[in-house]
Amino acid sequence: MLQGIPEAIIDEIRQRTDLVSLVEEYLTLEKRGKNMVGLCPFHSEKTPSFSVSPEKQLFYCFGCGASGNVFSFIMKMDNLSFTEAARMLARRAGVKIPEPKAANRKQDLLREQIYALNRLALHFFCSCLKEPAMGKVAAQYLQDRGIDQSSIELFKLGYAPGGWDNFTRFALSKGYSEELLLQAGLVLTRDKSGGVYDRFRHRVIFPIFHINGKVVGFGGRALQEGKQSGPKYLNSPETVVFQKGTVLYGLHLAREAIRRENEAIMVEGYTDVIAAHQAGVKNVIASQGTALTPAQARLLRSQANTVTIAYDADSAGEAATWRGLKILKDAGCTVKVAVLPAGSDPDSLIREKGAEEFLKIIRSAAPLVEYQLSRLKERNRVDQAEGRLRYMSEALALLRQINNLVERDYYLKQVAEEIGVSEEALRGELKKYPGKGNDVNNLVLKDQTNNNNQIRINAAEKLLLSLIIQYEELATRLQDELNIDDLEHPVARQVLEEILKIKEAGLTLTEEGLIDRFSDPQAHALIVAAATEPSLQDLPWETIEKMAADCITRIKERMQERQWQEIQAKIKAMEKQGLEEQARNLLREKLQMIVKAGRSPYRSGGGENFNG
Repeated sequence: MLQGIPEAIIDEIRQRTDLVSLVEEYLTLEKRGKNMVGLCPFHSEKTPSFSVSPEKQLFYCFGCGASGNVFSFIMKMDNLSFTEAARMLARRAGVKIPEPKAANRKQDLLREQIYALNRLALHFFCSCLKEPAMGKVAAQYLQDRGIDQSSIELFKLGYAPGGWDNFTRFALSKGYSEELLLQAGLVLTRDKSGGVYDRFRHRVIFPIFHINGKVVGFGGRALQEGKQSGPKYLNSPETVVFQKGTVLYGLHLAREAIRRENEAIMVEGYTDVIAAHQAGVKNVIASQGTALTPAQARLLRSQANTVTIAYDADSAGEAATWRGLKILKDAGCTVKVAVLPAGSDPDSLIREKGAEEFLKIIRSAAPLVEYQLSRLKERNRVDQAEGRLRYMSEALALLRQINNLVERDYYLKQVAEEIGVSEEALRGELKKYPGKGNDVNNLVLKDQTNNNNQIRINAAEKLLLSLIIQYEELATRLQDELNIDDLEHPVARQVLEEILKIKEAGLTLTEEGLIDRFSDPQAHALIVAAATEPSLQDLPWETIEKMAADCITRIKERMQERQWQEIQAKIKAMEKQGLEEQARNLLREKLQMIVKAGRSPYRSGGGENFNG
């Protein structure tokens, strides 16, 4: 049993799931030799280092070390446990999983219950909007915003009726508890009297979907003004299924168009997305408000190369644009900024002037640096000496961040002309300018790349594991000639132990099956790298046996060296304490080990970088 699911079922799910097809539901891949490659969704990068092996049904990122099989990919991509990933893939493949008799599925069950409760809430809100009397005000609001019935159905828009507990009573009547309603973020607790009441009241409801199509949360737009109605927009809090900074509104509908166009248009609000889709511009998504996150940027970069920001033409939108530029750039995106007419947003612009006018602005979007320089120029009065100096200082800070020297030189000439100085003088200032420490983006971000999955292991252990995984017949020989404790690296020992368990049980050793036995990403990286080592494929059996024998000899030698070093350290400690007799006895023991081994114990052997 693997985490409560029979191994036979896990194997069936694996056999019915093609990793390449699964990954392509999330990323754009292209063929390179035997493998498929794309941009890694787990760290920021500009060139593809994420590799998928159709033959091995494994993935590996040479940049961050993320690795695994179909289950690992879904676990990492959708933040799921193994059981949740297996159940999701089982549904996708049409495999039925028997319920475990005695497994602790508390967290998995909570997720499933919240997803089910969110589906119930979606049905409730949609039904309320369709009720002529109840949903009249909400329907009128949507009509006034130019949102037609087809868009209402496509985006599953709804209405949360007024009153304190309409949805609460409905959910309780369906058997859901107040505690679960709280954990799903659909209700709030009363201050004094106890009990709960609806979070969303008299609001138009915009369901928020994960890229996989599951509803994870809701946004509600107030239908009346005043303090009693609360904020204009109200969103679900973060829950076990909803992390605001990892979701992009409308991506589940826009994904295909974004890949086709190789461009995502980032807008600010729900109605901006809906208006664009309704007008035929399908590659539009929103960032759940104004705070774009690195996780959202990496998600976008995995779908397309170019991101064009088209936020509202107001101060809040300007600030959000400025922050989002650096985040998108750090994720490896080609960034452009569409400058909307003053006082407008994509929704109003499309409704008033049509999709073609919106697309005209998108097509004329300025490259990142050009936009930033134009805004810096507007911020400072370059017709005055003080303003020119401020502009020069901020522009130099910006130019210092450009790695491409040709691009940097192009914009340097532009700045020099704008402030009326020679290129040589400005270039001299740029050379001595500190660059870092005066960040023109007003936002310092750490590199999001996480190399914790990289693993250092000595060459002999690395090679032996690669041989055993690729040629499982060696596992039997291993049992006779090598003790698991002889291995130095703890993860290598764990992997080897599982391999022996698989063989002792009479099961077939497969890379995917071996990966499923571990939750440790380092174990995944070790197994995938070992299984995909190209230099070991299609070797003669005599060569394989000799390589394995050499590895076993070297591993035993390193084990003996460690033992000798431990004894030497004990001898030195005894001599310092005046225990000369005990030290001499230990020395004799050491000499006997040397004679038995028939070699010098002072041969060196350092570890090597497994990924080097």
